[in-house]
Amino acid sequence: MFKQVFKFDASGVFERDDLIFVEDNEVMPAGYTTIAPPIPSINPVFNVEKQVWSNGDDPSTLAPPEPSELDKLKQDQADLLLILVETGVI
Repeated sequence: MFKQVFKFDASGVFERDDLIFVEDNEVMPAGYTTIAPPIPSINPVFNVEKQVWSNGDDPSTLAPPEPSELDKLKQDQADLLLILVETGVI
């Protein structure tokens, strides 16, 4: 019988959901559970002893990624073009 399972790594962090074939009397493979993580959640962690998922990271505490050098240059160019348009040079 195919069951929807949720895979987690050695630290309990959610990796992905899968479909696996498991007989009714067969033990679930290590690193899998049929308990779904909370939705929405960011990086939920499964507690094997308590058989529950945490809510994961708080989205308000996650810092936005630092822009790359190319992204910074693109923004500088866009700012300069805007200044030129506003001053009537272009």
